[in-house]
Amino acid sequence: MELRHLRYFVMAAAEGSVSRAAARLNISQPAVSRQIRDLEEEFGVALFDRQSGGLRLTEAGEAALPHAQDLLRRAGDLAAAMAALNRPAKRSLRVGFIATALPGFLAAALRVFNREHEDVCTQIREMSPHEQEEALRGGEIDIALLGTPCPQLAEEFRIEPIQKTPMAVVLPDDHLLALRGSVELGELAEEPFVTLHEKHFPGRPAMLEELCGRAGFVAKVQAKAAGLQEMLGLIAGGAGVGVLPADVHQLPHPGVVFVEMSHPKMELVSSALWSEGRESAELLELVDLLKSASGSVSATSTLTPSTSS
Repeated sequence: MELRHLRYFVMAAAEGSVSRAAARLNISQPAVSRQIRDLEEEFGVALFDRQSGGLRLTEAGEAALPHAQDLLRRAGDLAAAMAALNRPAKRSLRVGFIATALPGFLAAALRVFNREHEDVCTQIREMSPHEQEEALRGGEIDIALLGTPCPQLAEEFRIEPIQKTPMAVVLPDDHLLALRGSVELGELAEEPFVTLHEKHFPGRPAMLEELCGRAGFVAKVQAKAAGLQEMLGLIAGGAGVGVLPADVHQLPHPGVVFVEMSHPKMELVSSALWSEGRESAELLELVDLLKSASGSVSATSTLTPSTSS
């Protein structure tokens, strides 16, 4: 008994006709009849009653049919399993990102990349800049997308600028300056400030210190946040004012408004970081797509200080 005997038997039972089964199998009618008779001789039973109107399963045929179908299914499963082992495994590309990168340029770049690379499995993880740096060192991700990296990271990783974003003033929506089109940072010299914690966003407290120094005052830091949404929540709750990249306004920010900072001017450069040892053609192509996407998605979208979302 071979699988083709069972296949012809099952098809003949389904069609109720040798001629129709032969047509479905794309072989000659005598070949189907011969294989079914060989099977009947091997089993020592008649599987079909041959009638003028076609074939009808005998009692033995009714008993044999589910076994034949099961054997064919299992043979198909075996063939599929072996074929899967013969196919090359999908490569993976693991991306760490801060929240603003996803609506800013990451989603658009991944849409193109995934369409052109069905053999690559992309995975994304939202992480703070510090978490991304540690994940790169530990081999947990292949590429990191964060704000302006600390200069010393250039000694460890390749760094490629992706997008420039101006810094903006962030105010509670009931602040006296919330309806202004622009604000000089010096106008907030007497206000308490909220900033991002150095542990999670390395370099951000120093950036605030530099900005305030250029505006002629020292910021009175009231609170430090571990993440962007936490910082927005603190500002909305009246803990103070802050300075963030303008593209953060793409995140939900109820009770908060973003206002253009007219003086001093500063841009944060969103960058991609990766280890040379994990560099690949796919990784470099994704970096190119990120840069292209950043040009098509505005990083300096018009701020709307008169509304909150």
